[in-house]
Amino acid sequence: MKDKYFKTKKKFGQHLLIAPGVIQKIVDELDIKPEDIIVEIGVGTGQLTEEILRRKPEKLYGIEIDPEAYPVIKERFSEYKNFKLVKKDFFEVNLFDISEGKKIKVAGNLPYNVASLILVNMPFYLEIIEMCIFMLQKEVALKLIARPKTKQYTFLSVFLRTYFDIEYVMSVPARFFKPPPKVTSAVVKMFPRKNIPDFDKKGYKNFVSSLFSSRRKMLRSKIDSEILKKANISPEKRAEELEVEDFINLYSQYLLSKKDSKNQNS
Repeated sequence: MKDKYFKTKKKFGQHLLIAPGVIQKIVDELDIKPEDIIVEIGVGTGQLTEEILRRKPEKLYGIEIDPEAYPVIKERFSEYKNFKLVKKDFFEVNLFDISEGKKIKVAGNLPYNVASLILVNMPFYLEIIEMCIFMLQKEVALKLIARPKTKQYTFLSVFLRTYFDIEYVMSVPARFFKPPPKVTSAVVKMFPRKNIPDFDKKGYKNFVSSLFSSRRKMLRSKIDSEILKKANISPEKRAEELEVEDFINLYSQYLLSKKDSKNQNS
């Protein structure tokens, strides 16, 4: 079974990276050490996997949803004792179970159709992540580094940057993939921030998402003016004008307000 017989599937958003130079650059950025545990999301036919294994990490877990890729992967990597194929959808995998309490490095040429959903999951594994390096649509990558008051600045920008420092590594043209996607791709690198808020991530995610749901509306139409005042934010401002630190401060004040209200009613 050779990977030339493997057919990519639109439903899985598969575009196989076939440029050796780009693959090497991505793995260089991972800075693999002998004690490293790596998790690769979306093995495909194993181009990135092979380069990671060449650098001899302690363990590489490859997550792959497509059963038709399994024979290719088995044939290609069966002799590697430090490789384990996880035959599941990423969203059915618990990275805490894989890590066994150790730090992990997460990598992947992410399927375009679910890349944003995978990214949104990363803050929930913050305690065990040492770093992430992902290939994404350039459009999504630019959202991750976007500044306020720009079209690219979205919920994704704020939520991810609350928990990660994000670096844009490089753009990757469509010709480096098989089949070539209709868009340019990009590589990003993410490191957990040192000082992160200790509030509930799910609640914060919903809060930020709700503020961006009608991004042109002024904040006064969504949040109590007293909370905005305590957060030192003008009621006339819109979500797209706030810095990441403003969102953190605003949510902290929102939680305090809820707590005070609960105490008064008890």
